[in-house]
Amino acid sequence: MQNYFRVALPSKGRLKAPALRILEEAGLKVKEQERTYILKTSDSEFEVVLARAFDIPLYVQYGAATLGVTGHDIILEREADVYEVSDLKFGKCKLVLAVPIEATLNKAADLPSNVRVATEFPNLTRKFFNSLKKPAEILTVRGSAELTPKLGLADAIVDLSTTGETLRKNGLKEIEVILESTARLICNKIAYRSFDKVKELIEKVENVVKKNEAFNQA
Repeated sequence: MQNYFRVALPSKGRLKAPALRILEEAGLKVKEQERTYILKTSDSEFEVVLARAFDIPLYVQYGAATLGVTGHDIILEREADVYEVSDLKFGKCKLVLAVPIEATLNKAADLPSNVRVATEFPNLTRKFFNSLKKPAEILTVRGSAELTPKLGLADAIVDLSTTGETLRKNGLKEIEVILESTARLICNKIAYRSFDKVKELIEKVENVVKKNEAFNQA
């Protein structure tokens, strides 16, 4: 029988370092080791699993991990059946609709019907265009969506943007914000209802977030 809890964190990318830091500030120190994806912590009842941010909602939903840290955008895209227990207030970005700079379009409603859109977020993109009642052909790509209009593969893209610099460098402009996102702490539903130890860690993490927020506003 499993007698420990797993916390899934992004194995790389901009969410990894702040996720590790917030756990440490909550009293759970991670013992990083080379060439392993399962890490021991200062609490023998917890271990950390390093995984793709995009997969973490599924790890948590199916109980492979008890808790996880990933983006709000990814949780919605994966349609994961998990508790989103805390907004961690880092990893801010937005999911945007963008078109070539030279296009005479200023909003999503200006796009023609059956527009071809490349994205890593097909579910969110489809829901967005459905909400507009505008038919669209959604092309699922894995990275470098901003390249597709240059190659004539897509008319527009839906992608994450932090500063807009990557869009500008690739000759694109934002015409609509689909959603704003930050890193979230998520929990397996059964574990949340069953284990006080899990709730204690969640409370400690939330206290760290509040303390950091108060410090930043001071």
